[in-house]
Amino acid sequence: LLPRALLAGLHRFQTTRSIQDVSNTVKDVCETEADRMETELSIVRYIAWAIPSIGFLGTVRGIGTALGQAYQAVSGDIVGVTVSLGVAFNSTFVALVVSIFLMFLLHQLQLLQDRLVLDTQNYCDERLIRHLQVPDQAMT
Repeated sequence: LLPRALLAGLHRFQTTRSIQDVSNTVKDVCETEADRMETELSIVRYIAWAIPSIGFLGTVRGIGTALGQAYQAVSGDIVGVTVSLGVAFNSTFVALVVSIFLMFLLHQLQLLQDRLVLDTQNYCDERLIRHLQVPDQAMT
């Protein structure tokens, strides 16, 4: 990102001799990269959203299995029902824990990406844009 932003800014300055155009170009390059990184995370966000849903499907399946064994509970054997209910609620619990962990990692990655973009913009501003000078037309 940094080399691309610097080169785009320098090429813009060479073409237009406008410091404002350089600033806009660097900003546009950084925003485009931020959008690209955001788009690449969409599948991870979808998976993070889907994991709890999969856990709830496990819960429904476990409750269904437990209800299917209800006739055994009536006769005094509740082991099958309790095992199925345990699986049902454990699937939800595991899915939610995995989802929380994945969301934490996703937010950390997003933070790193945002910092990269901001650091690149700041670097270009401090090391390039502030040092550019437009030559006086009267002297040439």
